[in-house]
Amino acid sequence: MQISSQWTTNDSTRTDTVWLFSTGFFVVALAFYVVTLSHTVFWWDSGELSANANVLGIAHRPGFPLYVIFAHIFGLIPFGSYFYRINFISAAAAAVTLGIAGYIWAQLVTTRLKATSSWETLAPVAIALVALGGTYTYWIQAVRAEVYAPNILLIALLLACAWRFERDSQMDSPAAGRWFLAAAFLSGLGMGMHHATFASVLPSFLVFFIASHRPRRLGLNTWLAGAALAILGLSIYLYMPLRAHQNPALNWGWTHVANAPGWSAVIAADSYKDIAQTTPAQLLARIAAIGALIQDQYQWGLLMFAVVGMWRWWNRARRWVLLSCGMLLGDILVTAALVSDFSETNADIHGYLLPAMLAVAFLTVGGAFALSQMLTGLARRYLPTRGIRRTLWIASSAMVVLLALAPAIIYAPFCNLSRNRLAHDFGTESIASLRPNAIVILAGTNWDFVLRGLRYVDGWRPDLTVINRDLLPAAWYRAWLLEKHPELASYPIPSDSVRLQPRLWAKNLAAAGFPVYWEFTETDHDMISQLVPAGHLFEVTSKPVDVLGPGLMADQEEFERKSQFYGAAERITYDYDAKMVWVLNLYRAGMYYESRGLLGRAKELYQRALSFAPDDEKIFAGYVRCAPDHGLYSLSSRLSNLGKSGRRRSSS
Repeated sequence: MQISSQWTTNDSTRTDTVWLFSTGFFVVALAFYVVTLSHTVFWWDSGELSANANVLGIAHRPGFPLYVIFAHIFGLIPFGSYFYRINFISAAAAAVTLGIAGYIWAQLVTTRLKATSSWETLAPVAIALVALGGTYTYWIQAVRAEVYAPNILLIALLLACAWRFERDSQMDSPAAGRWFLAAAFLSGLGMGMHHATFASVLPSFLVFFIASHRPRRLGLNTWLAGAALAILGLSIYLYMPLRAHQNPALNWGWTHVANAPGWSAVIAADSYKDIAQTTPAQLLARIAAIGALIQDQYQWGLLMFAVVGMWRWWNRARRWVLLSCGMLLGDILVTAALVSDFSETNADIHGYLLPAMLAVAFLTVGGAFALSQMLTGLARRYLPTRGIRRTLWIASSAMVVLLALAPAIIYAPFCNLSRNRLAHDFGTESIASLRPNAIVILAGTNWDFVLRGLRYVDGWRPDLTVINRDLLPAAWYRAWLLEKHPELASYPIPSDSVRLQPRLWAKNLAAAGFPVYWEFTETDHDMISQLVPAGHLFEVTSKPVDVLGPGLMADQEEFERKSQFYGAAERITYDYDAKMVWVLNLYRAGMYYESRGLLGRAKELYQRALSFAPDDEKIFAGYVRCAPDHGLYSLSSRLSNLGKSGRRRSSS
């Protein structure tokens, strides 16, 4: 058979070279990611996932049971700090993914594109892997605790199963069925990592297996066994009701007795209404935004390689082109349906797009291979001397290498988290000096998740009760809160989403003698008379306070002078989340002092916030209210800062 002979033409020397290449790339990538790895807690889900791994809890929806269980086991290995070990999982998963992809792609270049030398085989693969591994989308997932890097590793393992299945099927080997069964088990198990993005690629893999199989290798019994193994893998979700019965320290979406709300959280039932209300125009706008994000990562040069690569692969590996395009389109559609924030600063959106980025990288391999063949043919035909051909080869190679390295060069300041302790500093400064057994009421998940990591991993302030008021409308959250903190049972907890309810509750707790600390937001003006500054938070007083004493103000200004978080202005430039928290906290504090009549203090805070967000109209309006003549911050200086901000964004 013609196709079968393609597989048998690989000699052991070529296979050994590909093994060495993929192993070497894995080692280099792992070293690269370890050098830039975060050593402590990071923003958003990183802190919450690390905390759940440590206590074997149930994370936010859909629960990520596979990640929590694996991270807990891996976290038992004694090296580095616990945060470092959990962060290391992402680095290892990202590096292994590149190694697996490199091996498969190199084999396909050899057998399908008929590369005639190791250099012709490995150079296009190396270019694609370097470009992929250096994008912000890929790199930022490799240096922090998150589910996305392990998730893309599972997809890479599915690719390996698909490659071996196709090869063994064409060689009429009985091992093909075993690779199909392995893929079926992975298909179920992978849903326990990040089910939305993993499910987005499964239809493409199913079509690939159907198109590649021989009927006698995949009979009815094999399909039934595959379905059973997929269900077995999916049973990883049983961890959640079983663990809920054991009443873990962290338990999202489940009560002590597991019930329907828990499963509703798993399948994100409340998001279906939002999806149904999404109009075609909104969906198309989101798809366009996703396309812009992918273009920002790869730049036009590499995307042109991908377009050429689609054509180059089509005649020799049509099923692989269809698989890659299916992964790309499926991932984009699922992301567009589920996510509404497509800002380049949203690290989660980049995690969602990892399967699409992997698919584009595969197509890029074909484009780089086609370019090398074209240049070689032109050189041999039109350039008479070896010296001129060598010069052309060096120049074109340097251009392509720079093109592949461009993403890593651009995003290095943003993805090197080895010295980034901003989330740690912000979290520890928030709670270090609070009164014993205090109640901390926050307004969102970012701050909450950072504190979860610090409290349940590093043991910071276990005496505190940290409450996320955005979750108070959920019955499961109130039940969990009362179960963990029965001392609150005597005080009614808000049972609806009326804005006034949590604030009244905080005032009642303060009047009852509890030390209560509050995250001040734009909607909390009716609380200002009972709030006094307490570092990054505000303490709720039992009675209104008309005047802030000079001692209190001096203490607050001393806190800000000593704050490592507020003092890290240069590093904040390259940490999107830290910048957002930095600007937002200063802006809200300015609003507080403005409402208190301390306009000089408010102006100072607004001005500091404007130094990082000069185009924010709300902050600028606040500054103008406190300094009608614009003071030192004139309109011309604002326009100057706007120009600097634009240059910073264009450089990123």
